Amino acid sequence: MKRIALLLLPLFLIGCAGGTYKLPKDEYRERVRTLGVLPLMLDEGSTITHPERRELIELLHRANAGKDDRLISILRDRKGYFDIRQVDGNPRALFASLVRGSALRGEGDAVYRRYHFDGATAARLSSEHMVDALLVVIMGGVERVERRRDRAPFVTYLEAPYNSILVTAAVVLPSGEMAWEYAGEAGDPFLPLQYADFLEADVNRTDEVRIKFISLPGLERALTEPSRGILVRDQFPGLYQNLFQRISSSLNPGLNIPLRPR
Repeated sequence: MKRIALLLLPLFLIGCAGGTYKLPKDEYRERVRTLGVLPLMLDEGSTITHPERRELIELLHRANAGKDDRLISILRDRKGYFDIRQVDGNPRALFASLVRGSALRGEGDAVYRRYHFDGATAARLSSEHMVDALLVVIMGGVERVERRRDRAPFVTYLEAPYNSILVTAAVVLPSGEMAWEYAGEAGDPFLPLQYADFLEADVNRTDEVRIKFISLPGLERALTEPSRGILVRDQFPGLYQNLFQRISSSLNPGLNIPLRPR
C-alpha cells in the first residue's frame, strides 16, 4: 500500500460515462427501439467482506427498491427510444433466473464484474413485456486497489485494496447477448465499504494507516442522502441520481423518437 502526500492544488475532475456499445450504433438503433428496465438487482454471492454482511445485503435491497422508477423517468426524458417499459418482478428471483455467472475484468482501480445472461430467460421476459431488449443494473462487491484521500491541509491519500460496491449495467438482447455494457467509472465506486483512518495515524504519530469498515448506519446515510446544491429541492438520494444520470447519458443512441402516449 502507498501513503502519498501532495501539495494541495485545485483539482478539475472530468467524468466520462463508462458505457460501451457492443453493436455498431446504427445496428443498435434498429434492433433496440423499445427498452425494458428491470428492478435494480444485487449479486449476493459477490465479494462483500463487511463484518455485518447479511445486514448490509438487506440494506442494499431496501435502498434499491423502487429506484428503477427514477431511472425509467430519466431515460424517457432523453427521448432516445420509441418506448421505455418497466419489467416488474422480484429482484432476487430475476437475478437467479437471468444471471448465469460472472467474471472480473480490468486492472487496478478499473476492475469490475462482467455478468453473463441466460438467453431463455431474456427471451421470455422480452416477449412477455413486448420489448426489444432488457436494461439490467446489478450491484456487486469487489476488492480492488483504489485511493482514499485525507481531509488534511495537504492532500494525502492511501492506495491499497479496498472492498467496495460497484454497479454494472447491460442492455441484454433476447438471445442473452449484450448490446451495451456499463462498467462504472475507474476509481469511483458506487458505495465504498472501507476508509483509511488518517486521523488515528496522525494522533499516534505513525505512517501506518489502518483501513476500517464504514459502519452500517453510515452506509445507510450515504445511500439515502439527497443530492446537495442550492437549487436542489429533490429528496431523491444523490448516489442513485448520479448513477442514473451516468447510465442514461451513455445509453442514448440518439433516435430522438417521441415516446408513445401512455
